[in-house]
Amino acid sequence: MQMQWLALVICFYAGVASARTEEDQQTSSASGVSNSLPEQCFYRHPIDCPTSDSRCSCKRITLANVPEGNAALCCNTDQQSLEDGLSCIGFQHSNISYVHIRNATLDVFNVSEVRWRMLKSLAITDGKINRLRGQFRMMTPIQCLNLSNNELREVENNSLTRLVQLTTLDLSYNKLTYLPALNTMNGREFWLDISGTNKLSCHDVYHYINKTGEKQITFNRENETVCSSMATWHWFNTTEQVPLSQVLYLSLLQTECPKGDTWQCQCDIRRLDIIEGKPPTHAVSVDCSGMQLTELPEKLPQNTIALNISYNNITVLDDLSTNPRYEDLREFYADYNNISSINKLEGSKFLDNYAILSLRYNKIKVLPTYILSPSAHHKNFLSSRNLVRLGGNKLHCDCNTAKHLKAWLQTRILDSDEVMCENVKEKVVDLEPSKMCVYPGDWTDYIYYIIATEVILLIGLIAKVSYDYWVFKTAGYLPWPANKMPKLPCDWLFET
Repeated sequence: MQMQWLALVICFYAGVASARTEEDQQTSSASGVSNSLPEQCFYRHPIDCPTSDSRCSCKRITLANVPEGNAALCCNTDQQSLEDGLSCIGFQHSNISYVHIRNATLDVFNVSEVRWRMLKSLAITDGKINRLRGQFRMMTPIQCLNLSNNELREVENNSLTRLVQLTTLDLSYNKLTYLPALNTMNGREFWLDISGTNKLSCHDVYHYINKTGEKQITFNRENETVCSSMATWHWFNTTEQVPLSQVLYLSLLQTECPKGDTWQCQCDIRRLDIIEGKPPTHAVSVDCSGMQLTELPEKLPQNTIALNISYNNITVLDDLSTNPRYEDLREFYADYNNISSINKLEGSKFLDNYAILSLRYNKIKVLPTYILSPSAHHKNFLSSRNLVRLGGNKLHCDCNTAKHLKAWLQTRILDSDEVMCENVKEKVVDLEPSKMCVYPGDWTDYIYYIIATEVILLIGLIAKVSYDYWVFKTAGYLPWPANKMPKLPCDWLFET
Protein backbone atom coordinates (compact mmCIF):
# COMPACT_ATOMS: atom_id res chain seq x y z
CA MET A 1 0.00 0.00 0.00
CA GLN A 2 2.84 2.38 0.86
CA MET A 3 4.56 1.57 -2.44
CA GLN A 4 1.38 2.34 -4.37
CA TRP A 5 1.04 5.66 -2.53
CA LEU A 6 4.68 6.52 -3.31
CA ALA A 7 4.18 5.70 -6.98
CA LEU A 8 1.04 7.88 -7.04
CA VAL A 9 2.94 10.84 -5.55
CA ILE A 10 5.78 10.43 -8.05
CA CYS A 11 3.33 10.34 -10.96
CA PHE A 12 1.58 13.45 -9.63
CA TYR A 13 4.81 15.45 -9.43
CA ALA A 14 5.89 14.18 -12.85
CA GLY A 15 2.60 15.37 -14.31
CA VAL A 16 2.95 18.78 -12.72
CA ALA A 17 6.55 19.05 -13.99
CA SER A 18 5.52 18.00 -17.50
CA ALA A 19 2.68 20.50 -17.56
CA ARG A 20 5.01 23.22 -16.35
CA THR A 21 7.54 22.36 -19.09
CA GLU A 22 4.88 22.61 -21.79
CA GLU A 23 3.76 25.96 -20.39
CA ASP A 24 7.34 27.26 -20.46
CA GLN A 25 7.76 26.06 -24.05
CA GLN A 26 4.54 27.80 -25.09
CA THR A 27 5.66 31.00 -23.40
CA SER A 28 9.04 30.76 -25.13
CA SER A 29 7.50 29.99 -28.53
CA ALA A 30 5.10 32.89 -28.09
CA SER A 31 8.04 35.20 -27.93
CA GLY A 32 9.56 33.51 -30.95
CA VAL A 33 13.10 33.89 -29.61
CA SER A 34 15.33 31.78 -27.37
CA ASN A 35 15.27 32.74 -23.68
CA SER A 36 19.05 33.14 -23.86
CA LEU A 37 18.68 36.33 -25.87
CA PRO A 38 18.92 39.64 -23.99
CA GLU A 39 15.67 40.96 -25.51
CA GLN A 40 12.73 38.96 -26.87
CA CYS A 41 10.74 40.40 -29.72
CA PHE A 42 6.99 40.58 -29.41
CA TYR A 43 5.72 37.67 -31.48
CA ARG A 44 2.33 36.02 -32.08
CA HIS A 45 1.32 32.88 -33.97
CA PRO A 46 -1.19 32.83 -36.86
CA ILE A 47 -3.91 31.57 -34.53
CA ASP A 48 -3.85 34.97 -32.81
CA CYS A 49 -4.49 36.89 -36.05
CA PRO A 50 -7.75 38.78 -36.68
CA THR A 51 -10.40 36.53 -38.17
CA SER A 52 -11.06 36.59 -41.88
CA ASP A 53 -14.46 38.24 -41.40
CA SER A 54 -12.94 41.07 -39.38
CA ARG A 55 -13.06 44.45 -41.05
CA CYS A 56 -9.66 45.32 -39.59
CA SER A 57 -6.42 43.49 -40.47
CA CYS A 58 -4.82 44.64 -37.22
CA LYS A 59 -5.82 44.25 -33.59
CA ARG A 60 -4.58 45.55 -30.29
CA ILE A 61 -3.26 43.17 -27.67
CA THR A 62 -2.81 44.10 -24.04
CA LEU A 63 0.34 42.75 -22.44
CA ALA A 64 -0.12 42.27 -18.73
CA ASN A 65 3.60 42.16 -18.03
CA VAL A 66 4.32 45.39 -19.94
CA PRO A 67 2.57 48.19 -18.05
CA GLU A 68 4.03 51.00 -20.11
CA GLY A 69 2.27 50.12 -23.32
CA ASN A 70 0.21 47.81 -25.44
CA ALA A 71 0.93 45.74 -28.56
CA ALA A 72 -0.52 45.38 -32.04
CA LEU A 73 -0.74 42.39 -34.38
CA CYS A 74 -1.38 42.78 -38.12
CA CYS A 75 -1.79 39.80 -40.46
CA ASN A 76 -2.08 39.06 -44.17
CA THR A 77 -1.62 42.59 -45.41
CA ASP A 78 -0.46 44.49 -48.41
CA GLN A 79 0.49 48.17 -48.41
CA GLN A 80 -3.04 49.50 -48.43
CA SER A 81 -4.55 47.02 -45.97
CA LEU A 82 -1.67 47.66 -43.57
CA GLU A 83 -2.40 51.40 -43.66
CA ASP A 84 -6.10 50.75 -43.10
CA GLY A 85 -5.45 48.24 -40.31
CA LEU A 86 -3.13 50.58 -38.37
CA SER A 87 -5.63 53.40 -38.77
CA CYS A 88 -8.43 51.09 -37.67
CA ILE A 89 -6.82 50.51 -34.26
CA GLY A 90 -5.80 54.15 -33.87
CA PHE A 91 -2.12 53.29 -33.99
CA GLN A 92 -0.96 56.82 -34.73
CA HIS A 93 -2.32 58.25 -31.47
CA SER A 94 -1.92 55.22 -29.21
CA ASN A 95 0.73 54.15 -26.74
CA ILE A 96 1.55 50.97 -28.68
CA SER A 97 5.24 50.00 -28.26
CA TYR A 98 5.19 46.42 -29.57
CA VAL A 99 4.22 45.49 -33.12
CA HIS A 100 4.15 42.22 -35.02
CA ILE A 101 3.25 42.22 -38.72
CA ARG A 102 2.72 38.73 -40.15
CA ASN A 103 2.52 37.63 -43.79
CA ALA A 104 2.82 41.11 -45.32
CA THR A 105 3.31 41.42 -49.06
CA LEU A 106 5.21 44.66 -49.59
CA ASP A 107 7.69 45.79 -52.17
CA VAL A 108 9.19 48.36 -49.79
CA PHE A 109 8.91 48.83 -46.05
CA ASN A 110 9.85 52.37 -45.02
CA VAL A 111 11.34 52.50 -41.50
CA SER A 112 11.77 56.28 -41.48
CA GLU A 113 8.07 56.93 -40.92
CA VAL A 114 7.25 58.82 -37.71
CA ARG A 115 4.73 56.20 -36.56
CA TRP A 116 7.57 53.75 -35.74
CA ARG A 117 9.29 56.38 -33.60
CA MET A 118 8.17 55.07 -30.17
CA LEU A 119 8.43 51.31 -30.78
CA LYS A 120 10.49 49.10 -28.49
CA SER A 121 9.95 45.91 -30.47
CA LEU A 122 9.16 45.46 -34.15
CA ALA A 123 8.66 42.08 -35.81
CA ILE A 124 7.85 41.77 -39.52
CA THR A 125 7.90 38.05 -40.28
CA ASP A 126 6.72 35.31 -42.62
CA GLY A 127 5.89 37.56 -45.53
CA LYS A 128 7.26 38.80 -48.82
CA ILE A 129 9.13 42.06 -48.48
CA ASN A 130 11.74 42.95 -51.08
CA ARG A 131 13.42 46.00 -49.59
CA LEU A 132 13.85 47.86 -46.32
CA ARG A 133 14.33 51.55 -46.96
CA GLY A 134 14.80 54.75 -45.05
CA GLN A 135 16.40 55.24 -41.65
CA PHE A 136 14.87 54.88 -38.22
CA ARG A 137 14.38 58.19 -36.46
CA MET A 138 16.87 59.43 -33.88
CA MET A 139 16.40 58.00 -30.37
CA THR A 140 14.01 55.28 -31.53
CA PRO A 141 13.99 52.92 -28.50
CA ILE A 142 13.77 49.66 -30.46
CA GLN A 143 15.60 46.90 -28.60
CA CYS A 144 14.50 43.97 -30.73
CA LEU A 145 13.99 43.91 -34.51
CA ASN A 146 12.78 40.70 -36.17
CA LEU A 147 12.75 40.65 -39.98
CA SER A 148 12.91 36.88 -40.40
CA ASN A 149 11.47 34.78 -43.20
CA ASN A 150 10.56 37.56 -45.62
CA GLU A 151 12.67 36.83 -48.73
CA LEU A 152 14.23 40.22 -48.02
CA ARG A 153 16.78 41.14 -50.69
CA GLU A 154 17.96 44.60 -49.68
CA VAL A 155 18.37 46.65 -46.52
CA GLU A 156 19.72 50.16 -46.99
CA ASN A 157 23.15 50.34 -45.37
CA ASN A 158 22.30 53.11 -42.86
CA SER A 159 18.76 52.00 -42.02
CA LEU A 160 19.63 50.66 -38.56
CA THR A 161 22.55 52.86 -37.49
CA ARG A 162 20.41 55.09 -35.22
CA LEU A 163 19.11 52.16 -33.16
CA VAL A 164 21.49 52.68 -30.25
CA GLN A 165 19.47 50.42 -27.92
CA LEU A 166 19.12 47.51 -30.35
CA THR A 167 20.31 44.26 -28.78
CA THR A 168 18.57 41.59 -30.90
CA LEU A 169 18.40 41.56 -34.68
CA ASP A 170 16.89 38.63 -36.58
CA LEU A 171 17.60 38.55 -40.32
CA SER A 172 17.17 34.79 -40.67
CA TYR A 173 15.75 33.13 -43.75
CA ASN A 174 16.05 35.99 -46.18
CA LYS A 175 17.93 36.56 -49.43
CA LEU A 176 20.33 39.28 -48.34
CA THR A 177 23.83 39.27 -49.82
CA TYR A 178 25.36 41.78 -47.40
CA LEU A 179 24.88 43.00 -43.85
CA PRO A 180 23.67 46.56 -43.18
CA ALA A 181 25.72 48.80 -40.89
CA LEU A 182 24.89 48.32 -37.20
CA ASN A 183 25.42 50.47 -34.15
CA THR A 184 27.25 48.31 -31.56
CA MET A 185 29.30 51.07 -29.96
CA ASN A 186 28.33 51.27 -26.29
CA GLY A 187 29.62 47.80 -25.40
CA ARG A 188 26.16 46.27 -24.92
CA GLU A 189 25.50 42.65 -25.71
CA PHE A 190 24.32 42.28 -29.30
CA TRP A 191 22.66 39.18 -30.75
CA LEU A 192 22.40 38.58 -34.48
CA ASP A 193 20.60 35.74 -36.26
CA ILE A 194 21.45 35.18 -39.93
CA SER A 195 20.64 31.47 -40.10
CA GLY A 196 18.95 30.48 -43.33
CA THR A 197 20.21 33.63 -45.09
CA ASN A 198 22.60 31.51 -47.11
CA LYS A 199 23.38 34.04 -49.82
CA LEU A 200 25.07 36.35 -47.36
CA SER A 201 28.70 36.93 -48.32
CA CYS A 202 31.25 35.31 -45.97
CA HIS A 203 33.61 38.14 -46.87
CA ASP A 204 31.07 40.70 -45.65
CA VAL A 205 30.41 38.76 -42.43
CA TYR A 206 34.14 38.45 -41.75
CA HIS A 207 34.85 42.14 -42.19
CA TYR A 208 31.81 43.08 -40.14
CA ILE A 209 32.94 40.88 -37.24
CA ASN A 210 36.42 42.39 -37.32
CA LYS A 211 34.97 45.90 -37.48
CA THR A 212 32.60 45.54 -34.55
CA GLY A 213 34.88 43.44 -32.39
CA GLU A 214 34.59 39.81 -31.43
CA LYS A 215 33.08 40.50 -27.96
CA GLN A 216 30.37 42.88 -29.19
CA ILE A 217 28.37 40.44 -31.29
CA THR A 218 26.98 36.97 -30.64
CA PHE A 219 25.40 34.84 -33.33
CA ASN A 220 22.16 33.09 -32.44
CA ARG A 221 21.86 29.56 -33.92
CA GLU A 222 25.51 29.69 -34.97
CA ASN A 223 25.66 25.95 -35.73
CA GLU A 224 22.78 26.31 -38.19
CA THR A 225 24.30 29.28 -40.02
CA VAL A 226 26.22 29.23 -43.30
CA CYS A 227 27.33 31.94 -45.70
CA SER A 228 28.31 32.10 -49.34
CA SER A 229 32.00 32.19 -50.17
CA MET A 230 32.98 33.85 -53.44
CA ALA A 231 35.84 32.43 -55.51
CA THR A 232 37.60 35.79 -55.29
CA TRP A 233 37.96 35.47 -51.52
CA HIS A 234 41.22 33.61 -51.12
CA TRP A 235 40.44 32.15 -47.69
CA PHE A 236 37.71 29.89 -49.04
CA ASN A 237 38.50 29.13 -52.68
CA THR A 238 34.99 28.02 -53.49
CA THR A 239 31.52 29.34 -54.28
CA GLU A 240 29.89 26.84 -51.94
CA GLN A 241 28.37 27.49 -48.54
CA VAL A 242 30.76 27.80 -45.62
CA PRO A 243 29.79 27.22 -41.96
CA LEU A 244 29.77 30.39 -39.91
CA SER A 245 32.06 28.68 -37.40
CA GLN A 246 34.87 28.79 -39.97
CA VAL A 247 34.42 32.52 -40.54
CA LEU A 248 34.38 33.15 -36.78
CA TYR A 249 37.52 31.06 -36.41
CA LEU A 250 39.20 33.12 -39.11
CA SER A 251 38.33 36.30 -37.26
CA LEU A 252 39.66 34.88 -33.98
CA LEU A 253 42.76 33.75 -35.83
CA GLN A 254 43.80 37.33 -36.48
CA THR A 255 43.99 37.98 -32.74
CA GLU A 256 46.43 35.05 -32.38
CA CYS A 257 48.50 36.08 -35.38
CA PRO A 258 52.12 37.15 -34.60
CA LYS A 259 52.49 40.89 -34.21
CA GLY A 260 54.77 43.52 -32.73
CA ASP A 261 54.82 47.24 -32.16
CA THR A 262 55.49 48.05 -35.82
CA TRP A 263 54.46 44.87 -37.65
CA GLN A 264 51.50 42.53 -38.04
CA CYS A 265 51.61 39.16 -39.79
CA GLN A 266 48.71 37.88 -41.90
CA CYS A 267 47.14 34.56 -40.86
CA ASP A 268 44.91 32.60 -43.21
CA ILE A 269 43.09 29.29 -43.18
CA ARG A 270 44.96 27.03 -45.60
CA ARG A 271 42.39 24.24 -45.56
CA LEU A 272 39.98 22.31 -43.34
CA ASP A 273 41.31 18.88 -42.36
CA ILE A 274 38.47 16.43 -41.74
CA ILE A 275 39.38 13.12 -40.12
CA GLU A 276 36.66 10.61 -39.36
CA GLY A 277 35.89 10.47 -35.68
CA LYS A 278 37.63 13.77 -34.91
CA PRO A 279 36.45 17.40 -35.02
CA PRO A 280 37.52 19.39 -38.12
CA THR A 281 40.91 21.07 -37.82
CA HIS A 282 41.79 24.35 -39.48
CA ALA A 283 45.26 24.25 -41.02
CA VAL A 284 46.77 27.74 -40.82
CA SER A 285 49.33 29.60 -42.91
CA VAL A 286 51.19 32.64 -41.55
CA ASP A 287 52.71 35.35 -43.75
CA CYS A 288 55.31 37.58 -42.07
CA SER A 289 57.17 38.58 -45.22
CA GLY A 290 58.63 42.07 -45.57
CA MET A 291 58.29 42.99 -41.88
CA GLN A 292 61.98 43.79 -41.22
CA LEU A 293 62.14 40.98 -38.67
CA THR A 294 65.52 39.97 -37.23
CA GLU A 295 64.32 36.71 -35.67
CA LEU A 296 61.55 34.18 -36.14
CA PRO A 297 58.16 34.93 -34.48
CA GLU A 298 58.08 33.48 -30.98
CA LYS A 299 54.44 32.35 -31.18
CA LEU A 300 52.36 30.88 -33.99
CA PRO A 301 48.63 30.04 -34.04
CA GLN A 302 47.75 26.46 -33.30
CA ASN A 303 47.96 24.08 -36.30
CA THR A 304 50.20 26.41 -38.32
CA ILE A 305 51.49 24.35 -41.25
CA ALA A 306 53.04 27.09 -43.40
CA LEU A 307 55.22 30.08 -42.45
CA ASN A 308 56.58 32.72 -44.82
CA ILE A 309 59.27 35.04 -43.38
CA SER A 310 60.81 36.07 -46.72
CA TYR A 311 62.30 39.55 -47.28
CA ASN A 312 63.42 40.07 -43.68
CA ASN A 313 66.73 40.14 -41.81
CA ILE A 314 66.58 36.68 -40.24
CA THR A 315 70.01 35.15 -39.51
CA VAL A 316 69.30 31.94 -37.56
CA LEU A 317 66.71 29.16 -37.66
CA ASP A 318 66.90 27.95 -34.07
CA ASP A 319 63.13 28.09 -33.46
CA LEU A 320 62.54 25.47 -36.14
CA SER A 321 64.34 23.01 -33.87
CA THR A 322 63.54 24.22 -30.36
CA ASN A 323 60.18 26.04 -30.35
CA PRO A 324 57.15 23.75 -29.69
CA ARG A 325 54.95 26.21 -31.64
CA TYR A 326 56.76 25.11 -34.82
CA GLU A 327 56.07 21.40 -34.44
CA ASP A 328 53.19 21.30 -36.96
CA LEU A 329 55.10 23.29 -39.58
CA ARG A 330 55.30 21.63 -43.00
CA GLU A 331 56.17 24.53 -45.30
CA PHE A 332 58.84 27.11 -44.50
CA TYR A 333 59.72 30.03 -46.79
CA ALA A 334 62.66 32.23 -45.79
CA ASP A 335 63.86 33.69 -49.10
CA TYR A 336 65.94 36.89 -49.21
CA ASN A 337 67.25 36.85 -45.64
CA ASN A 338 70.74 36.64 -44.06
CA ILE A 339 70.75 32.95 -43.12
CA SER A 340 74.29 31.54 -43.30
CA SER A 341 73.85 28.01 -41.97
CA ILE A 342 71.30 25.20 -41.69
CA ASN A 343 73.31 23.18 -39.17
CA LYS A 344 70.82 23.97 -36.39
CA LEU A 345 68.18 21.97 -38.27
CA GLU A 346 70.06 18.71 -37.81
CA GLY A 347 67.93 16.18 -35.96
CA SER A 348 64.91 18.50 -35.74
CA LYS A 349 61.32 17.30 -35.97
CA PHE A 350 60.82 19.78 -38.80
CA LEU A 351 63.23 17.88 -41.06
CA ASP A 352 61.35 14.66 -40.39
CA ASN A 353 58.06 16.13 -41.59
CA TYR A 354 58.67 19.09 -43.86
CA ALA A 355 57.24 19.25 -47.38
CA ILE A 356 58.75 22.52 -48.63
CA LEU A 357 61.89 24.32 -47.44
CA SER A 358 62.74 27.47 -49.37
CA LEU A 359 65.94 29.37 -48.51
CA ARG A 360 66.54 31.22 -51.76
CA TYR A 361 68.95 34.15 -51.88
CA ASN A 362 70.49 33.83 -48.45
CA LYS A 363 74.15 33.61 -47.41
CA ILE A 364 74.61 29.86 -47.21
CA LYS A 365 78.19 28.91 -48.21
CA VAL A 366 78.45 25.36 -46.89
CA LEU A 367 75.72 22.80 -47.50
CA PRO A 368 75.86 19.62 -45.38
CA THR A 369 73.90 17.26 -47.62
CA TYR A 370 73.28 14.70 -44.88
CA ILE A 371 71.05 17.20 -43.05
CA LEU A 372 68.64 17.49 -45.96
CA SER A 373 68.68 13.84 -46.99
CA PRO A 374 65.43 11.91 -46.45
CA SER A 375 65.32 10.13 -43.11
CA ALA A 376 64.03 6.70 -42.31
CA HIS A 377 61.08 8.30 -40.54
CA HIS A 378 60.19 10.61 -43.41
CA LYS A 379 56.44 11.42 -43.34
CA ASN A 380 56.06 13.93 -46.12
CA PHE A 381 52.39 14.29 -47.08
CA LEU A 382 52.65 16.34 -50.27
CA SER A 383 54.83 14.17 -52.48
CA SER A 384 57.26 11.29 -52.47
CA ARG A 385 60.13 13.58 -51.53
CA ASN A 386 60.88 16.77 -49.68
CA LEU A 387 61.08 19.86 -51.85
CA VAL A 388 64.00 22.24 -51.28
CA ARG A 389 64.83 25.56 -52.95
CA LEU A 390 68.29 27.10 -52.52
CA GLY A 391 68.67 29.20 -55.66
CA GLY A 392 70.64 32.42 -55.32
CA ASN A 393 72.96 31.15 -52.57
CA LYS A 394 76.71 31.24 -53.29
CA LEU A 395 78.49 28.12 -52.05
CA HIS A 396 82.21 27.69 -51.54
CA CYS A 397 83.06 25.33 -54.42
CA ASP A 398 85.89 22.80 -54.54
CA CYS A 399 86.65 19.37 -55.95
CA ASN A 400 84.11 17.72 -53.66
CA THR A 401 81.44 20.16 -54.87
CA ALA A 402 82.09 19.22 -58.48
CA LYS A 403 82.27 15.47 -57.84
CA HIS A 404 79.47 14.92 -55.32
CA LEU A 405 77.45 18.00 -54.37
CA LYS A 406 76.68 18.84 -57.98
CA ALA A 407 74.92 15.50 -58.55
CA TRP A 408 73.08 15.79 -55.22
CA LEU A 409 71.78 19.26 -56.06
CA GLN A 410 70.41 18.10 -59.39
CA THR A 411 68.36 15.35 -57.77
CA ARG A 412 67.25 17.08 -54.54
CA ILE A 413 67.04 20.84 -55.19
CA LEU A 414 64.23 22.24 -57.36
CA ASP A 415 66.22 25.28 -58.51
CA SER A 416 69.67 23.68 -58.61
CA ASP A 417 70.55 25.61 -61.77
CA GLU A 418 70.39 28.85 -59.73
CA VAL A 419 72.88 27.79 -57.02
CA MET A 420 76.12 29.68 -57.62
CA CYS A 421 79.77 29.38 -56.54
CA GLU A 422 81.30 32.03 -54.36
CA ASN A 423 84.96 31.55 -55.35
CA VAL A 424 84.44 30.87 -59.07
CA LYS A 425 82.03 32.61 -61.40
CA GLU A 426 80.05 29.54 -62.32
CA LYS A 427 76.88 27.68 -61.42
CA VAL A 428 77.43 24.60 -59.32
CA VAL A 429 75.71 22.42 -61.94
CA ASP A 430 78.23 23.65 -64.55
CA LEU A 431 81.36 22.67 -62.59
CA GLU A 432 83.80 20.25 -64.24
CA PRO A 433 85.72 17.91 -61.91
CA SER A 434 88.71 18.00 -64.28
CA LYS A 435 89.04 21.72 -63.63
CA MET A 436 88.09 21.85 -59.98
CA CYS A 437 90.28 18.91 -58.92
CA VAL A 438 93.66 20.46 -60.05
CA TYR A 439 95.82 21.37 -57.03
CA PRO A 440 98.78 23.86 -56.83
CA GLY A 441 102.14 22.15 -57.63
CA ASP A 442 105.06 21.49 -55.14
CA TRP A 443 108.42 19.59 -55.28
CA THR A 444 106.71 16.21 -54.81
CA ASP A 445 105.09 16.62 -58.24
CA TYR A 446 108.65 16.28 -59.78
CA ILE A 447 109.88 13.23 -57.84
CA TYR A 448 109.55 10.90 -60.78
CA TYR A 449 111.58 13.24 -62.99
CA ILE A 450 114.38 13.34 -60.37
CA ILE A 451 114.45 9.56 -60.08
CA ALA A 452 114.58 9.13 -63.85
CA THR A 453 117.47 11.60 -64.10
CA GLU A 454 119.39 9.79 -61.40
CA VAL A 455 118.92 6.46 -63.14
CA ILE A 456 120.15 7.91 -66.42
CA LEU A 457 123.21 9.43 -64.73
CA LEU A 458 123.98 6.14 -62.99
CA ILE A 459 123.76 4.21 -66.25
CA GLY A 460 126.02 6.79 -67.92
CA LEU A 461 128.59 6.53 -65.12
CA ILE A 462 128.65 2.73 -65.32
CA ALA A 463 129.08 2.91 -69.08
CA LYS A 464 131.98 5.40 -68.77
CA VAL A 465 133.83 3.29 -66.18
CA SER A 466 133.36 0.18 -68.28
CA TYR A 467 134.74 1.98 -71.35
CA ASP A 468 137.78 3.30 -69.50
CA TYR A 469 138.52 -0.14 -68.15
CA TRP A 470 138.38 -1.61 -71.65
CA VAL A 471 140.77 1.08 -73.00
CA PHE A 472 143.20 0.48 -70.16
CA LYS A 473 143.31 -3.25 -70.84
CA THR A 474 143.70 -2.93 -74.58
CA ALA A 475 145.77 0.26 -74.97
CA GLY A 476 147.47 0.39 -71.62
CA TYR A 477 146.79 4.01 -70.75
CA LEU A 478 144.48 5.60 -68.38
CA PRO A 479 141.77 8.02 -69.30
CA TRP A 480 142.60 11.75 -69.42
CA PRO A 481 141.25 12.62 -65.96
CA ALA A 482 143.32 9.86 -64.35
CA ASN A 483 146.57 11.07 -66.08
CA LYS A 484 146.11 14.64 -64.92
CA MET A 485 145.38 13.82 -61.33
CA PRO A 486 148.37 14.44 -58.95
CA LYS A 487 149.97 11.40 -57.41
CA LEU A 488 149.08 10.60 -53.88
CA PRO A 489 151.64 9.37 -51.32
CA CYS A 490 150.09 5.96 -51.32
CA ASP A 491 150.54 5.63 -55.09
CA TRP A 492 154.35 4.90 -54.61
CA LEU A 493 153.49 1.64 -52.99
CA PHE A 494 152.01 0.38 -56.23
CA GLU A 495 154.91 1.44 -58.51
CA THR A 496 157.35 -1.31 -59.60
